[in-house]
Amino acid sequence: MKGIKDFTVEDIEKMDYNQIIGIVKETNRPPGGRNSVFEVINRLHLTEKSRILEIGTSTGFTPIEISRLVKCRITSIDINEESLKEAKRRASEEDYDNIEFIKADVSSLPFDSETFDVVIVGNVFSLVKNKKRALDECMRVSKKNGFIVAIPMYYIKEPPKEIIKKVSEAIKVNIAPKYKQDWIDFFLIPRLEIYWSKDFKFSYIEDRKISEFCANILKRRHLQNLKKETYEKLSETYKNFMFLFRNNLSYMGYTIFILSKRKLWEDPELYTSEPLNEN
Repeated sequence: MKGIKDFTVEDIEKMDYNQIIGIVKETNRPPGGRNSVFEVINRLHLTEKSRILEIGTSTGFTPIEISRLVKCRITSIDINEESLKEAKRRASEEDYDNIEFIKADVSSLPFDSETFDVVIVGNVFSLVKNKKRALDECMRVSKKNGFIVAIPMYYIKEPPKEIIKKVSEAIKVNIAPKYKQDWIDFFLIPRLEIYWSKDFKFSYIEDRKISEFCANILKRRHLQNLKKETYEKLSETYKNFMFLFRNNLSYMGYTIFILSKRKLWEDPELYTSEPLNEN
């Protein structure tokens, strides 16, 4: 792995968004950020005895935020070594020794079956090529009465083809527009059920706020060790990513899905209900 002083313009040009995050050490959150984490913890009544697996931790926001509220046992995985290194540093700085960070892939989890009470996937299913295999692995390592928390993003209105093309290039994954029903169909398999869900829409962020955010990130001391031309390319690339994702998210929403394994003896729930509108 190269040191930051050795990165070249060509290296930056080859990187996807997740690799760029690893360099700038951005706090990469699941959709909904702190609110999603808080919602999940309260809905599932996590305790210090709970054992959690988090998929795609990036720079470690989710396990650290969970630990602020309940110091349970957390294993967080990611495939990006730079992001994991930063996640470990942040957890150590906050004195959280209940989190274990491991380099691993959701498609082949290095854990025994029925190990975890909760598996938190965030938006990872949107990004992996073999979604079915990833879901099967999450189900395998979750306990018999455990839960899988997925927070997939989806389009609530049709996006321009040019945005889809640019986002695919940025994350180096060929994406096809998905809508909420696509995720419901994906999760509703014979062995799984949607235990609880809640829908959200992304806010539109002004140009000024994005520019200020990028400027603060790019001031970080460690980035000053980059060569001048490399720093300029990184700055340009990072800013372009931020504005691109803002434009893409203006067409999108997400749902917090809490999924559970279907009990063989339980009949489907027939008489369902929905909340009344509050005046």
